[in-house]
Amino acid sequence: MTIGTTTSARVEGVDALRGLAAIAVFICHIGGYWGFLDLPGKLPQLVAAGAHGVDVFIVISGFCLALPLAGHRRPLRVPQFYGRRAWRILPPYYVALAVAAVLALLPATWHLTVARQASLGDVLLHLVTGQAWVPGEVGTINGSLWSVALEVQLYLLFPLLVLAWRRWGIVPVLVGAVALDLAWRGSGALGGPAPLGSDLVVPARLDQFVAGMACAVAIRAGFTWSVRRGLVVFSIATLAALGTSTLDLGVFTGVAWAAAGSSAVLLLAGPLGRALGDTVPDRFGARSFSFYLLHQPVLLVGAPVVALLPGGMPVQLVVGGAIAFLVTVAAAELLYRGVELPSHHAGRRRFPVTVALPPRTPAVTRDDRRDDLPEPTPV
Repeated sequence: MTIGTTTSARVEGVDALRGLAAIAVFICHIGGYWGFLDLPGKLPQLVAAGAHGVDVFIVISGFCLALPLAGHRRPLRVPQFYGRRAWRILPPYYVALAVAAVLALLPATWHLTVARQASLGDVLLHLVTGQAWVPGEVGTINGSLWSVALEVQLYLLFPLLVLAWRRWGIVPVLVGAVALDLAWRGSGALGGPAPLGSDLVVPARLDQFVAGMACAVAIRAGFTWSVRRGLVVFSIATLAALGTSTLDLGVFTGVAWAAAGSSAVLLLAGPLGRALGDTVPDRFGARSFSFYLLHQPVLLVGAPVVALLPGGMPVQLVVGGAIAFLVTVAAAELLYRGVELPSHHAGRRRFPVTVALPPRTPAVTRDDRRDDLPEPTPV
């Protein structure tokens, strides 16, 4: 079995990967926010590795946005692209921000979700998605929302990345992004002022996004490998990335997870991905953005209740974690159906064509002319 060239704007199985990444982050935050669990041995370090689900999100985002542009020279219509991205990501973000802001502002609840009571200034900074650039600001409302702010930065840069890709090719752009990541993280390691060296902003994550774009280019060009070889490459890349994180080789962490995320995307862009299409993991992955946006308040508000469960750590971890997961899934379904999906459809109606149309010919159908971008990654 091999990965064949796709002509669709959607690769089956990518949503399932997105869902698995969201679950990994959820498990990571159980270990981080439920300190009463007192996890034994190396379990805390193992659980903490789930944070790198965000790295996979970013690779998927670059892949999904580049896939409709790969394989032809039609230009990106920038105003349409920005309009659709805004409608796609901001409405659910603002609803989740409102929920978290109320909890962080109210005297009766702020101590459950944040280290200090939030201010209106904190809320305003989150409204303009600038929290990741201000030291100490990320955790003032909902710490998980920093990745949405990062996604906005990547969207703003995407047209420039497309121009560079079209002019010089994707490989030089990827090499430049890797060099920028290493230089940025290295400068932070030298003790420069914050946010220099921060891994929450674009310089440290751009290579992961461009790696996803490179995957789209490779697949459109007919990249193939056997499923067995894909599994081997994915396993090696993931173990290497985990080793880089465990050894605290921070300068190389972004590059290592760019490779791991890319190998996962390429692995799913074939028979394995098609097998996951329209399955429970795939459907959950379609809702993973809403799940990601809401999981932190659920974990934090529910922590005092879970801590009262009898049976100690095993029961609190398994039963409490399962209850928190189901509550988050239910809340995410409401956000998905009530806000995320309608705003996504509204964005497509208002900005129907993000890629310039080819010359009209009798052989071209309406569906062929319309080149919609797929859904973005939650972060």
